Amino acid sequence: MQVYRKVIAVPKDRKIALEKVPFKPGTPVEVIVIPTETVPSDIYAYTAELVKRKKIPRYTLREIERIVHESRGVRA
Repeated sequence: MQVYRKVIAVPKDRKIALEKVPFKPGTPVEVIVIPTETVPSDIYAYTAELVKRKKIPRYTLREIERIVHESRGVRA
């Protein structure tokens, strides 16, 4: 199955047109319109949003070091 994906913003007239699709004229196709999720602009914004959404506690480097050493069975 060949898939064609296009992400566009819906204009004020709320009409969407697909141009230059990779299918021959007359080919039956199914069109599904799904709103895209808001994607943060960079990895830092994504990480901050993920930490907030998953309610992950913030740790200092020393706390992270202690957790890693404990999981490996190393005494600090």
